[in-house]
Amino acid sequence: MEQPQASHPQDKPAGSKKDYPEPLVILPSTIHTHSIILLHGRGSNATRFGLEFLKSKTSTGQTLQELFPGAKFTFPTAKKRRSTALKRVPINQWFDKYSLEDPAQRLDLQYDGLRETSAFVHSLIRAEAKAVGLRNVILGGLSQGCAMSLHISLNYEPGDVERPSGVGEPQTLGGYIGMSGWLPFAKDISSAAVPSKEDRQDADDTDPFGSADGEDGEEEVDDSVRARQLRAANYVRDIVDLDPLDEDEQPMPSFARVPDFLGHGTADKKVWVRLGEQARDVLVQLGLDVTWKPYQEFGHRYKEPDEIDDIVQFLREMVGMKPTGLE
Repeated sequence: MEQPQASHPQDKPAGSKKDYPEPLVILPSTIHTHSIILLHGRGSNATRFGLEFLKSKTSTGQTLQELFPGAKFTFPTAKKRRSTALKRVPINQWFDKYSLEDPAQRLDLQYDGLRETSAFVHSLIRAEAKAVGLRNVILGGLSQGCAMSLHISLNYEPGDVERPSGVGEPQTLGGYIGMSGWLPFAKDISSAAVPSKEDRQDADDTDPFGSADGEDGEEEVDDSVRARQLRAANYVRDIVDLDPLDEDEQPMPSFARVPDFLGHGTADKKVWVRLGEQARDVLVQLGLDVTWKPYQEFGHRYKEPDEIDDIVQFLREMVGMKPTGLE
């Protein structure tokens, strides 16, 4: 199969080049039907990750490009940031972090990168949505790219810029693919979605004008799936300085209808599998449709061909993409 040419997107916001290198874009070899945006891991770049990933083959010996010739692949590169964990050496990373073992340490270091990268990737999503429709845009990443893109999948709303006109449900991303990653602020997102009895009591104690609707002065909290989703959405949007969703006007966040794939090696020594499981559990808590694939005794990478097979199956069954040459 002739390899599609690399190119660069034309529809980019002013000023984005200054902060982020041009993404590597692999054009489709047939009519453009889907766009897949994948973020690399910490210290890597678009070329190193993207070209290697696209060489990966399924158990039948086919690549994703061969199976999905109508897919356009976009691989952004993170801008260089000083790494606190590496004695402030500048490296390509989507956001800074303090600990490789426990991403919850020094959360204050993560805000700027999460906010800036979210805005940058939002612009890429909007550009691809104009070309093929938001339902045909798939987001994902590897390692820190998984963490960053997963956070984006929860904070992105088409209403941030424009919603399609006409009757019907608002459009959403077509799907999410995460490999060997975690969810930034996972514990806090979970707590925001379902406040504990202690959290609700603390809120009552700090509000001199609050009224107690439940027993022992505890305010009753709506624990429906929609309420969890809206609380979680507004929490992650606040992290990246986006306006909150209007609970009276918003039926549910956009992410509520996006299927998610998470793959993780059980022997991963860089991002422990428990962090992937934690991300899965938070998404399940939010009522999302999660495909979880652990790879036994495998380390920090996508497993070939097993994980590539699983991604193809996910794109086929959950996203609705039709692979060429498969029954």
